[in-house]
Parts: sequence; structure tokens; C-alpha cells
Amino acid sequence: AAIVGGIENIYMKPGSKVLYLGAASGTTVSHVSDIVGETGTVFAVEFSKRSGRDLVNLAKKRTNLIPIIDDARKPMRYRMLVSMVDVIFADVAQPDQARILGINAQYFVKNGGHFVISIKANCIDSTLPAEAAFAKEVARLRQEKFKPQEQLTLEPYERDHAVVTGIYRPDKTETEEAQPEAEETEEKQLLT
Repeated sequence: AAIVGGIENIYMKPGSKVLYLGAASGTTVSHVSDIVGETGTVFAVEFSKRSGRDLVNLAKKRTNLIPIIDDARKPMRYRMLVSMVDVIFADVAQPDQARILGINAQYFVKNGGHFVISIKANCIDSTLPAEAAFAKEVARLRQEKFKPQEQLTLEPYERDHAVVTGIYRPDKTETEEAQPEAEETEEKQLLT
């Protein structure tokens, strides 16, 4: 839905290594598997044993997919199975999903690597309007050393959902280059 909706960059390409949190039965994981191709790898973490069985069966047909049936809140339990990755993709639908993304990124994402997170507003805080829940989660992402670059709501495909993409622990040069751009944008917004 994010790609169809016009998101500019999901940071995945042939040869990428991706850690996918919240893989479920593997529908979106199979798309990621197609994108990274035979030279890439998708480490797919899913907590549910039922969905995990489907994921394991999918991996029998997709040699670049490594299913991990475990709790994404406990990356130490699967640290020996996952190498450093280029991109972390979180689709966990939990109120602490930014924290879950952060603890996994600490172990597995290269400095200057990237992230994609699917945010479901009702899972963050069902008492807030969707936009407020998204803003709250983006603020948490920043606390976890993520630098959001793009945010896109998934309407009309998914109600009260958004995808946020960006950089994890950006290099100082990337941060310094982005700073004048951000200040310029802020100035334009203040002038209008």
C-alpha cells in the first residue's frame, strides 16, 4: 500500500539484507523477498506459532527467507541467527513498537542503515486521533536514534495506518547535510 501510495524510498533493493519484525504468515514478507532477490536475505521474525508454520512453509519455496519463530521483544534469543542488516522493517502492531524496533536495531542494523515501520494508530493509543498517535510514535522513534525521512498514511487502503521510513544512527555528514535543508523548509513553513 505504501508503494502504491507513492512512498519515495523503502531502502530495499536486490542484494539487501532485511530484518522483518511481525512477519505473520508471510504475505508482505514474500514481496520483500522478491525485492531483495536471490542475492538478498530476509530474516522474518514472527511470534505466533500458527502464523509461524505458514512462514516456515513459505521459506521452503523461498531460499532467501529465514523464518524465526520468536518474540521480537527479545532479540537476544535469535541474535545468533541474524547478521547485520541494511534495513529493518517493523509491522508488529504493538503499543511499544518503536521500542521493539529500537532494541532490534541496536543489535542488527548497520550505522546509517534504514528502517520502515508500519504504524497502526489504534495499537499505539486508541483514545487519540490517528494523526496524534502517529506523531507520538515518530517522537519515540527519534528517541531510539531513528531519523524519520518520510511519512505516508495508507488511506484508502488501510484506515488509520501510516508508514514511516528513514535512517538509523545517521552518519554525522548525513545529519549535517540534512540540517540546512530542514531549516530552509521550516523557514518556508513559517513564512506562509
